[in-house]
Amino acid sequence: MRGTYPHPTPLTGAPRSAAGRVAGAPGGIAAAAHGVRPSEDPTGEVHVARCEVCGNDYDLAFEVITAGNHHVFDSFECAIHRLAPRCEHCGCTVIGHGSQVDGRFFCCAHCARAASGTDAPVDRVG
Repeated sequence: MRGTYPHPTPLTGAPRSAAGRVAGAPGGIAAAAHGVRPSEDPTGEVHVARCEVCGNDYDLAFEVITAGNHHVFDSFECAIHRLAPRCEHCGCTVIGHGSQVDGRFFCCAHCARAASGTDAPVDRVG
């Protein structure tokens, strides 16, 4: 039996398509319209979602579906830790747009140029 979910989702207010996709989300990322709902087992005990990175049980956890894989997180920090690509030159986490050259991810044009040996990659501004 599904329990009720009275809390607002952390993504409340983001425009969504009928499929629950967050407008403008990269890579076909979708989020549950109301977060991850707690569930009730036959004994009446309520279970909330557990973050797959830190293991925290949290009633405001949220789901991310990307490339057909379902993930549950309790914070954007954990989601970034698990899903964000790493720069192939300096190793930092690529949270923003970054640069991509031949399918390789870089945090900026500088790293892309240094790793690819070309002057072609440039940062987009504006």
